[in-house]
Amino acid sequence: LVAADMDGTLLNRERKITKYTQNVIKKAMAQGVYFVPATGRAVNALPPELKEMEGIRYGIFSNGATIYDLKEEKVIYKNHFEMDRVLELMDFLKQFDLMESISLNGQSYANKKEMENIDYYELDSNTKAIVQGSRVLVDDLEMFVKEQSTTVEKTTLLFKTMEERRRAADALSKIEDIQFSSSLPKNLEISKKGCNKGDGLFHLAKILNIQKEEIMSCGDADNDRELLESAGLAVVMENGLDSMKAIADYITVSNQENGVAKAMEKFVLR
Repeated sequence: LVAADMDGTLLNRERKITKYTQNVIKKAMAQGVYFVPATGRAVNALPPELKEMEGIRYGIFSNGATIYDLKEEKVIYKNHFEMDRVLELMDFLKQFDLMESISLNGQSYANKKEMENIDYYELDSNTKAIVQGSRVLVDDLEMFVKEQSTTVEKTTLLFKTMEERRRAADALSKIEDIQFSSSLPKNLEISKKGCNKGDGLFHLAKILNIQKEEIMSCGDADNDRELLESAGLAVVMENGLDSMKAIADYITVSNQENGVAKAMEKFVLR
């Protein structure tokens, strides 16, 4: 099994999966290898290159909160927040200067007014494009959440300044039933305690009867740590964080140079 993060790993700077990488994935699947996207994105934000690729059946979404069977269109594992807890966290977060989005039922939602004022947060062009391309806008996020009778996968925060991000992280670190990580500059992603990509990978491997030694994981950012630690072979992109490179078994070339495909050619293809 090969599990690969999306943004900064499988996707290039244009947020695309090259034909070269697509062909390598297809060759691996033809040899009986499961290829599994493992992303902070919700199900509905899976790139079309993967949605349309025959053979990709399972995905790990929302930083491990949901394992989804793309063929049967159903959740096969979830590690979600209860709604009441999310509303408590939303209330707690009102003290910070941030933009919040909530992921539930495979989709991320954000306040329309905040998204229309997204330039206030001074995001880099890549982060801005990812955010704008993955949120459904609602008039009142808190009211929308209250109206839902479901569980919540995660909440994502974007900050204007790194100083405000640090202030929020300090406060959140004192809350015992959550954990948080980051996948993009100026963001924090809050999950239920024990929910991460590694937990999702562990449960999927158990369902498929695949051993840790038979798994390669690819990542670049803080929210990939447990994914990398849960694999027999941890591959980190050349553009990845130094902290992730420190736990890598192998450092491949960058996401702009088909790094995932190059690693698969080296370690997976026969």
